[in-house]
Amino acid sequence: MSRVTTVFKHPSGGFSLIEMMVVLVILAISLLLAGPAFTDLIRDNRLVSSVYSVRATLNLARSEALARRDRVVVCPSNVTGTGCVDSSNWSAGYIALMGSDVSAAVDAANPGGTRIHWENETNPAVTVSFVPKLVVFDTIGSALGSAGTFVFCDERGASKARGLVLTNAGTVAASVDSDANGIVEDGAGNDVSC
Repeated sequence: MSRVTTVFKHPSGGFSLIEMMVVLVILAISLLLAGPAFTDLIRDNRLVSSVYSVRATLNLARSEALARRDRVVVCPSNVTGTGCVDSSNWSAGYIALMGSDVSAAVDAANPGGTRIHWENETNPAVTVSFVPKLVVFDTIGSALGSAGTFVFCDERGASKARGLVLTNAGTVAASVDSDANGIVEDGAGNDVSC
């Protein structure tokens, strides 16, 4: 009598070359489609980060003016953070100085006593502009004569710009697009420009 033996082969647990190629093609297409969305997300986060940084500096300066009953000047700074520059471009950085006049310079004998904050802007993709160039908070926290709109732009232009409105009372608020045209407005209700 002869015996018949049946041998069953179990498939190996790997992927075939064709299966791996199909997965790689699907992954490449997904990345290709999602890439621009990630780029916009990164750009949006850079703008928001710059807005929050300026807003925090302004809020700190105002609260210090109120707490110490002394003037505080916030202005675009030179690269060493020792004084203000006469510019409406705040992209290179800005400082908050205690008890300063409009010439605003750090006291060399006591730099920690005059400079309460220095932000050395590290995001070259975002430009920050503000007219009337500097902010002066008085002893009651108002910013009379310093009201204006900080405009934050990147290479995408005004349609993606952000704004921060500083009022004469010293309060800070985000710019809004009240006319729904896709561009935020300044404190006077005009579209911001980059």
